Amino acid sequence: MLTGPISDTFPQAVAVALGVVERPAEPLAEALRTALRHGRRLLVVRGCGHRSAEVAEVAGELLGACPELTVLAESPVPLGINGEYAVTIPGRWTPVDPAALTEADHDVLTAVSVLCRVFDTAMAAEFTGIPTATAEAALTRLAELRVLLREQNGWWVPPETRTRWAVNGSEAKRAAAVERRAEWAEKEADELRAAVETGTAWRDRFDLVADDLRATVLARTRPDARHHHIARVLAELLYARQFLAEARATFESAAALAVDDRAAARDLRSAADVAMTEHRGEPAFALLKRAGRGGDRAGRAVALAYAVCVGNRFPATFTEPVPHEELCELLAEAEQAAPPDDPIAGAYLAAARAWNATGEKTTPDPDLTVVALAAARATGQPVLISAALDAVASADGAAGRFARAHDSCGERLSLFERLPRHEPQIGVEIVDTLHVVPLAALAAGRLPDAVRAAELSWEDPFRGLYMRAGKFVVPLALTGDFDKALEYAETTWDAWQRVGRPPARWLAPAAHAAGLVHGLRGQAAQYDEWAGRALELSTPEVHSGLAESFTAFAVPRLALHRGDIDTARSAVVRPAAPWEETPHQVYDAYAWAIAAETAVMAGDPEAESLLRAAEPAARENSWAAACLTRARARLRRDPAALAQALADWQAIGARFEHACTLLLVPERRDEGTAALAALGCRVPVDSL
Repeated sequence: MLTGPISDTFPQAVAVALGVVERPAEPLAEALRTALRHGRRLLVVRGCGHRSAEVAEVAGELLGACPELTVLAESPVPLGINGEYAVTIPGRWTPVDPAALTEADHDVLTAVSVLCRVFDTAMAAEFTGIPTATAEAALTRLAELRVLLREQNGWWVPPETRTRWAVNGSEAKRAAAVERRAEWAEKEADELRAAVETGTAWRDRFDLVADDLRATVLARTRPDARHHHIARVLAELLYARQFLAEARATFESAAALAVDDRAAARDLRSAADVAMTEHRGEPAFALLKRAGRGGDRAGRAVALAYAVCVGNRFPATFTEPVPHEELCELLAEAEQAAPPDDPIAGAYLAAARAWNATGEKTTPDPDLTVVALAAARATGQPVLISAALDAVASADGAAGRFARAHDSCGERLSLFERLPRHEPQIGVEIVDTLHVVPLAALAAGRLPDAVRAAELSWEDPFRGLYMRAGKFVVPLALTGDFDKALEYAETTWDAWQRVGRPPARWLAPAAHAAGLVHGLRGQAAQYDEWAGRALELSTPEVHSGLAESFTAFAVPRLALHRGDIDTARSAVVRPAAPWEETPHQVYDAYAWAIAAETAVMAGDPEAESLLRAAEPAARENSWAAACLTRARARLRRDPAALAQALADWQAIGARFEHACTLLLVPERRDEGTAALAALGCRVPVDSL
């Protein structure tokens, strides 16, 4: 229940009351809908006043999305929402004649009239420039006159009529109050930021004064050092409070108030950092280009080099990929701007060169990633080291060195707790670490590690619902935890739709994995539905290879379970070159292994050669190793190999594959049948 008067940013006020925050790829509006969608809820909004139009817009949208929500709004006029029922009630305020009540009263009320919401006695004292005890007495007198209201928590609430009282004060006194507000805001913002950095309590105080900090920033439209400082610190506080979109806009406002190009460029770079935390590549890229046109040489080089990294490293955050030619031009500009002896600029340039060298998104040059990591380590900055480790892991992954990529991600996780959450520059590394680590574990076939990484992602406040839930689907499906996999798949799909279906090609394997589960259970209609969803997510016009990599495994695996050898043979990807000479995606080891097992089950004369070709995949992926061991056992009718396959499946928690393998051991066939029945699956045709 929202019990305070509304702020100038009504959605944020509701979010504070509900205890929700904005997450990457999950806008604040969706967070509010999620919090209010289920169960009967009452939202009480007091003192709409001149903000009634904003209240009507937001409340109307919430009422439309949340069927059991009721809004009780105190407003001087009806809001005009469908289904509204207006009741006239006696006013809480009984304004007295301004002639009653003294010059000192007017001075205090004139001072506090510049405040936006509730305030405490200390704030009033600062704004009036009088001792706290004197301010307390004056406010108490105004409350007795019913000009102010004091709530149980000690905060003072101004009436809608406060402006009429304030105009009786002189313009000079009001101007003085505005100036004192700026002095107060600067001090208040700095104290709050210090509290954020030291980890002491700050959110409740920020929620109380945030509107007045906002108003202070909005009061100035020309460059001004004090107001620029307040705007920048406010943006940092909004980011720490996880009002991401507003934080980005406030950094841009700070840039407009900056007194020099260097400060403005820094603000634009911070705005871009917030955009990347939001998972929005286009605005981040545009802001970085703007930042690269001003400031000092090092700052320009950093902004432009980082724009190159963003365009290559995070294509999933763009609706359309940035052309390679444009990225080459930006890199040339960055190299020309960079001072030769600046280690930070050097680290960003090294990263940009690595990511841009191949001309392929998400695929950096492996040799240059080693250079980039060394440059990042030389700076000692965890955020740059984390980003460089991602480049190394991406290069290793593209080369099929999945075990090494998994190790690099382990080092990224060791840096995780050293990344302060309140700094915008850190946000994308937090989001990306939680995105990549589960994928690296899957690429290496380390299913328990992938589940643990998904759990870490689920618990983190910097992850939107579909981003968190989506990480569980594939590892749970591969471990045989089918019911949970389907539950997370439905959550992922629903949440992705509610936030407007943003680009999320990485989710296509999760949708296909849900279809695979249904297919293994013999549910053809559900399989087709999820296969269609996978196609929607994979957006064929932008080829990423991730969806195709999973499909090359999932389709033949399901076909083998159904006993449809012909479909399996037509769906497998036959290696065109040795493993070490082939560019790779996350699920390639699974695809190569299942291709070899398909050949064995089909009696293909090339089975032996396919088994040998897939051996490097088995060295990189524990699932592939178990699959190849089972395939050899089938080919050679080797009981010892079957026993080893069973042990391998058990070691990685692959219950479904373990059950299927039990069927191949005559004395354990009943055990395998029971295990499959517990998973809701039929006995595969090939085992009959």
